[in-house]
Amino acid sequence: MNFLKRAGKSIIARKGKTLIMLIILTVIGSLVLSGFAIQEAAKNAGEEARKELGATVTLQVDRQKQMQERQASGERGRPEQQAISLKEIEAVANLSEVKSVNYLSQATATSSSVDPVTSESTETSDSEQKGPGTMEMPEGMTTPDFSLNGVTSMELINAYTEGTLTVVEGEALTTDSPENSVVIDENLASENDLKVGDTIKLKATTTKQSQKLTIIGLSSSTEATSDAGFQAAGFMDPMNQMYVSNDTLADFATEDGEVSVSSVVYTLKDPATIATFKKEAQLAASDLDWDTYMLDANDAAYQKMVGPIEQVASFSKSVVYLVSIAGGLILALLILLSVRERRKEMGILLAMGEKRSKLMGQLLIETFAVATVAFLITYATGGMTSQFMTDQLLSREVTEATSTVATQTGFGGPGGPGQQMLNSIPQITEMTTNIDWVTLIQVMEIGSLIVFLSVLFPSVALLRMNPKEILLRED
Repeated sequence: MNFLKRAGKSIIARKGKTLIMLIILTVIGSLVLSGFAIQEAAKNAGEEARKELGATVTLQVDRQKQMQERQASGERGRPEQQAISLKEIEAVANLSEVKSVNYLSQATATSSSVDPVTSESTETSDSEQKGPGTMEMPEGMTTPDFSLNGVTSMELINAYTEGTLTVVEGEALTTDSPENSVVIDENLASENDLKVGDTIKLKATTTKQSQKLTIIGLSSSTEATSDAGFQAAGFMDPMNQMYVSNDTLADFATEDGEVSVSSVVYTLKDPATIATFKKEAQLAASDLDWDTYMLDANDAAYQKMVGPIEQVASFSKSVVYLVSIAGGLILALLILLSVRERRKEMGILLAMGEKRSKLMGQLLIETFAVATVAFLITYATGGMTSQFMTDQLLSREVTEATSTVATQTGFGGPGGPGQQMLNSIPQITEMTTNIDWVTLIQVMEIGSLIVFLSVLFPSVALLRMNPKEILLRED
């Protein structure tokens, strides 16, 4: 009798064992399929989160680490601002992943011809006795009126690309702008009867040097100005912030006129290359003290968004491994018991001259036939099963996730603007799983390997004996 026909009759004759094998293979297939589907959904969600946060990486001082070190040594207060020399980091801008670079520097200034915009709360604070919330300048230093932001191009600033900072008249500061150009807030211009084309004179609070600047644009900011820091220090109010080129800022705000920046924002061509860029940047700028500086790709915000889904993906990966191993062992045990029960049948067939390869082929066909039915059931129910598992696992992880990932660096500390921005970023609480051909092929590969190994080892143990040994051997 043809071994294919024997396989078909064997499946029908052993209905109970066939049903048990079908259930086992269906459970294995469903869990493995769900595991792969969840991992793919998590990967897609992570990519979408990266796109939402943007493909920008900021090189800056690791302020959180600085604060921790100062607290450990018993020091108090904010650490001093550390500048980054352009010579140490220019090579990073030439990396293939980089689309554009924005060098940022900061300074403060006063002016005898331009009055800063003062809010009602600031005026009250100046007229009343100084309290704990008021910033008091060290002896010998002048209280600044304005914040000067040195940039490569305003168009590369996050606030500009996000629409919270706009140029309402004139033009934005770019690399093509004339020397000694400045963009000021429209409210500051209105208070001082200034317009595009006028010249203002600023005096740096650090060097006491002065510089005449020509207004090329008026800006408008929608950033909130009610923060306690803005009330205590008027020069930090968005209306008192000006934008100049880094070269202009260095000319009169530094002793040597050499450009040093407080941070660098790299815009990458593809968010997917952020991890690769970080590694290459550290090699390109090997002279930089990487114990002091860090490359931040909105990592805290990213981790808050994708933290729960990464936990779900990790758990589903473990499920795939455990189910594959445990399912394979259970299936192998079931086939071993079936082979032992069919010892007499196998012995007789071998004695009649049937080839061992055909007997093993018969066992494989029987198991693969059941596995095919199990796969069809898995395919039909996989979408519903994987989505149900995803919803349950993600709901648990979101509930257990902490509401704050890490304290953001920069002005404000806990409760400051950086932390408030982090708190405003929502976690990803939903994932949609899709069963595509890649996932199905992965399940088929895993299932085929499990079936093949489960049949191979038990059958080899029996078929390596000769027919006489098989028929005479006692259970």
